[in-house]
Amino acid sequence: MHALEKKVLELIGDDPENPDVFLDTVAGIEPIRDSINDAIQEIVTITGSNKQQYLIPLRAGQQFYRLLSNVGYLGWITDVWLVNKKRRLEQTGLMKVTRHDPRWMMSSADPQSYIPIGNELIAVYPKPSASSDVLEVTVIEIPKEYDDERSKIKIRKDFQYAVVEYAVSEYWASRGDANEATLHYNLYLKALGMRDDFNMSPYAGRTFDTTKESTPAETA
Repeated sequence: MHALEKKVLELIGDDPENPDVFLDTVAGIEPIRDSINDAIQEIVTITGSNKQQYLIPLRAGQQFYRLLSNVGYLGWITDVWLVNKKRRLEQTGLMKVTRHDPRWMMSSADPQSYIPIGNELIAVYPKPSASSDVLEVTVIEIPKEYDDERSKIKIRKDFQYAVVEYAVSEYWASRGDANEATLHYNLYLKALGMRDDFNMSPYAGRTFDTTKESTPAETA
């Protein structure tokens, strides 16, 4: 059993060393493991906290390149650097580049911009005229689900408390205890620094804080 799974069991009142509710088997711990995986993927998506870099050799005349990962899912690209030219490429889109250059797939020169396409492809414009440079692509990568206690969990240490609270909240929600579920979900938000953004009821009135410092007394 993973350390985060044990912490969840402790908070719901089960014994991690001899659990009664979630047995220490693949099937027994699966609901807790699923909640932890959901929490990790949500936190990385919200915070962009799992950055990975990929090096892609450019090929003369090749415009499209595939980003592949065996350990996660591509969230979004944050930066593309042309290594040898020591220059950053600007992000653009298919519509914009088509308006700028209707024959953009025919243009050939040093790349000036990149186009994200779906969740695996990246195109460069213009396409390279020589195989003499490398793209350094920085992406936010959503970790794949871990499936056993030996798997490395890819989440920053300061977010692990939030992961546990998310899983505990889901446990109480599955038991129909809305109060406990809300309590722990608010702790999850607080651990992410988002508590104030979600604290108010949708029916609560919004007001501006008009508290001002008192006017200083006049002195002789």
